[in-house]
Amino acid sequence: MSTTLEQVEKTAQLSKNNQMSLMIFQVQFSQSDDEPPYYGMNVFKVREVLEGRAYDIAPMPDHNPLIEGMIELRGVYLPVIDLPKWMSFDMTDEEREKSIIIVADFSNNFIGLRVSHIYGVEEKNWSDIHPAGNYNVDVNSNQIVNHTYLENSETLCFILDIEKLLIEAMPAVAEKIFASAKTVESTDVHFSDDMYQKTILFAEDSKSIQKYMGMVFSQLGLKYQGFDDGRQLLDYIDELESLEGVSMVFTDLEMPVASGHTVIKTLKASPRTNKMPIIVHTSMTSDNNSREVLGMGADYFIGKVDTDLIIETIQKVEGSYVEPDIASVG
Repeated sequence: MSTTLEQVEKTAQLSKNNQMSLMIFQVQFSQSDDEPPYYGMNVFKVREVLEGRAYDIAPMPDHNPLIEGMIELRGVYLPVIDLPKWMSFDMTDEEREKSIIIVADFSNNFIGLRVSHIYGVEEKNWSDIHPAGNYNVDVNSNQIVNHTYLENSETLCFILDIEKLLIEAMPAVAEKIFASAKTVESTDVHFSDDMYQKTILFAEDSKSIQKYMGMVFSQLGLKYQGFDDGRQLLDYIDELESLEGVSMVFTDLEMPVASGHTVIKTLKASPRTNKMPIIVHTSMTSDNNSREVLGMGADYFIGKVDTDLIIETIQKVEGSYVEPDIASVG
């Protein structure tokens, strides 16, 4: 499940130009003249694509109904999520036999996603990715975070809120995540008066992750303001008369209108904002991705929903972080 050097270099070049490659797929098979909706995800999250019939599903005890079971892939066991079921579609046994499993990486969580068909890969500008809206199409808009259009057409392509999917399909993981946010208040974490007076700005298009980040900052007693995409964040900063009240910026990478790469480039290119600390908070957690955004000027790179790491990074920005004594920890 490794990404080739060619893929890494291509992805890095696309990112620098505010572009991305979108793998487009369907979760339903066509019925007569009825063309099922199209969905997309960043190719950089995809590790490989498997024929569903080639992998036996091993049952899991006490698992969520959205989890079909586990498959073994070169000695690694992966949960397979029934994506059609999450989207309220049924797949027959015959269709399941013809289906595809997308192996994807989200914050170092490797999962399989059951889909019906891979349409292909298209390169998109992030400015062509638009926030979710109300669609006159038979889809559950609560599961959609953004949308775009298929190349040279007016056919919608929906981008799913994968974080929401993982939280709903793996409630034990979700419980751990939000429990870690809720227990922050009881930890012995203190900041300077200056830090409590300033505001953390963050850009994140997933409503589930927005909620989580808000919980963490609230429990820490820190002021914060969130934005649904990078352009809203940049416009807000541009309109501020003074930046004295801003402590740092957290940004996701995959966002509509303006990606996290654009946020980094824009803030670091301006003498007014180039000293502002930037923390990338993303589910695209490969080493190559980390090197890329740090090379663009981001100050820190952390995987999504790691509460301890968020607190540690805030302390590093403030200058109050103290390395733990390994001897005493052991």
